[in-house]
This record gives sequence, C-alpha cells and structure tokens, in this order.
Amino acid sequence: MTTTAVRSGAAVRRSTAARRRNVVGWTLTLPSIIVMAVLTVAPLVTVLVGGISTQGWDRLQLLAANPAFKDLLTNTVIWVVAGTVGSLAFGTAGALALQHRLVKAKGAWRAILLIPWITPTVVAATAWKWFYSRDYGVLNSLLMSAGIIDEPVGWLTDTRIALLAVVLVHVWATFSFVMLMISAALQTIPQELYEAAKVDGAGPVRTFRSIVLPSIADIAFIVTLIVTVWTLNSFLPVWVMTGGGPAGATNILPVQLYQYFLQGDEGAIHVLATIQLLITIGIAAFYVQRTRRDPQR
Repeated sequence: MTTTAVRSGAAVRRSTAARRRNVVGWTLTLPSIIVMAVLTVAPLVTVLVGGISTQGWDRLQLLAANPAFKDLLTNTVIWVVAGTVGSLAFGTAGALALQHRLVKAKGAWRAILLIPWITPTVVAATAWKWFYSRDYGVLNSLLMSAGIIDEPVGWLTDTRIALLAVVLVHVWATFSFVMLMISAALQTIPQELYEAAKVDGAGPVRTFRSIVLPSIADIAFIVTLIVTVWTLNSFLPVWVMTGGGPAGATNILPVQLYQYFLQGDEGAIHVLATIQLLITIGIAAFYVQRTRRDPQR
C-alpha cells in the first residue's frame, strides 16, 4: 500500500512538472507565434477575403475578358513546367555525373556547381542580361564567331524566344539545389546493389530504372514540389531581365502582381494573389496527401 502511494505521488509530481514545462514552453514561444500570425496569417486572410469577395469576383471577370490574361496564365504555365523540368533534368544529370567513378575531386566539382545557386539573384540576372544583349552580349559574339548565326539575335527582345531565354537562367540558378539533393540520395544506395546488377548483366539503363530511380524517388518527389513552388513564386529574374516584356512575352503571375501593386490596383492584386496562393496550397495539399498515403515519405 505504501509502495502504491509512493508511485502515485511520483506520477503526480511528474505530471505537474510536465505541465510546468508545457506552460514555460508556450510562454516562450507565444511572442513568436503572435508575430508570425500578424506577419503571415493576417495578410493571407486579407488577400483571400478580398479575392473571393463580390468585388474580387467582378474584377476577376474583367481580367478574364482581357486576352492578355490568357497569355499571362499561358506564360506562367510554361515558366513553371519548363523551369521545373529543366532544373530536375540538369540537376539529376549533374548528380549522376558526379557519382561516376571516373570523376575525380568530387567535392571541388560540387562546390563549383553550387555557385549558381548561392549567387544573389539580382547579380546573376543582371549578368545574364548583359550576356544575352543583342548589341554587345557575349552569347551573340560567340555564336557569330562560330558561324552559327549571321546576325545578332535579340534573346530578350524577341517575343518568340524571350521566355525560353529567361527560363534557362532560372534553370541555371536552381539546378544546383536539385543536384545537391539527388547526390545525397545517391550516396545512400548500397554499393552491393550495383555489384549485383552488374553480375546479373544489367546495363546502365536497366540499372538506373531498377536501382537508382526507386532509391531516389522519395527525395525526387520532395525536390520536385520545392522547385515547383520556387518557380511559381520566382519574380526577380524576369523583372530584372525583361520586366515582363517584350509585349508581355515573359509576363508571369508574380511580375503582373507587382505591376498591379505599382499601379495601386487593389482589386487585381487580391485576385492574382488569391490565384497564386490557391495554386501553392494545391501543391502543398498534394504533398500532404501523398505522404499520408505513403507514411515512409
């Protein structure tokens, strides 16, 4: 009986101590929670309320009636899809290349290839704008010297190729992150699996499909979602290099949103911000759904 009382008293003391720790924890974190709510939740609620209100709906109808709005959405889709696919393709290729046994000084190569990712966006975009320049750009000079083109090309002034030119800059700036993440996943693959595949006579394609791809699928899934959100919200490269031009050829949602901000068009800001927010929420919901379906992710 005495032992039971002692155990009960110890349990009460532990419970009391746990409650005190919880109170202290909430007390310490409450200021930051309040600040986050003010800086994040309040603006999001304001945007959503403005976007789904009657005024926002009327503004959306006016925007949808404008042919330029369709071009805006088309450019955004091309920007997101091409930017994400390009980053994944080049990043995965770089990671696989660095894993090859013939490549020496892998750490040095990784450091060099990470330069695009760590370079400030404004600096990189300005340098690429000069590189693409029609009159004094390095790219036209190299291509003309090699005899590939006969006259300078307006990479950022031709409506047919301007968006692709800016997409390539975004791919250049983000593929390093993909390469780093995929490289980390590749290093977790046991060497015995490669040796077993070699014994079974599997070639490079079969090895990649049967061993490498399943091993990096989880991290590739997460990286794809991260890069997709980054690309969707990317603003600086387009704004610095083209400002959405020429003739709206590179205009995407974040750039148009900023232009409406400069014009003081509050209704259009709420509508476009709501569209972009809903797309981002959709991507996040897709990730949550997949992780719930597969707890190992």
